Amino acid sequence: MLWPLVLPFQITISLLTALVALLTALAPIVKWKRSKMFGISLAFGCLALIPSCMGIMAILDSQRFGTFQYNSVSEVNDFRVARYLPAKARNISLKKFPAGHCAKYSISKADLLSYLDALWDKYGQHSAIPRDQLHDGEPVSVDSIDHVFADLKWPALKNPIQLHSPIENDGGGATYYFDATTDTVYHRAGYW
Repeated sequence: MLWPLVLPFQITISLLTALVALLTALAPIVKWKRSKMFGISLAFGCLALIPSCMGIMAILDSQRFGTFQYNSVSEVNDFRVARYLPAKARNISLKKFPAGHCAKYSISKADLLSYLDALWDKYGQHSAIPRDQLHDGEPVSVDSIDHVFADLKWPALKNPIQLHSPIENDGGGATYYFDATTDTVYHRAGYW
């Protein structure tokens, strides 16, 4: 849950530390004692920490979150997203946000089921909810999933069925909605 904050914090701390060190080293040029310059620049760094971190985070977030298009999974360079995408997914539309993502892509039912079976074989013993309790493969009404994908302006699925990845103890995992009439999947994944 805190992972989106780590990189901006690391960059901010590095930049402010470098600034304090540089100003302290250059203190004699302005005829100040290094200890005085260190104290003043350290105080400035402490005051600037949160605003600087917020500015850096805004810049980073504009690049790492939002809507993206990919032809195949091999183009997705985010392990948090790629681990929930079947290798055979094509024409991927992706909306990334800090705690998860939504994806729309084309794939055959056989390929999707094969992917999910492999996930359950590998991670199923760690799932917080057993697969047989998730009602995989059951039809789901379009209205019941509309609230999840409505903001994305994707066309409504005609006859979706619901499938799941293994569910982590903290609630992380993905819910897949497959429409056999168009071989289209919408999925929503959450991770902390």
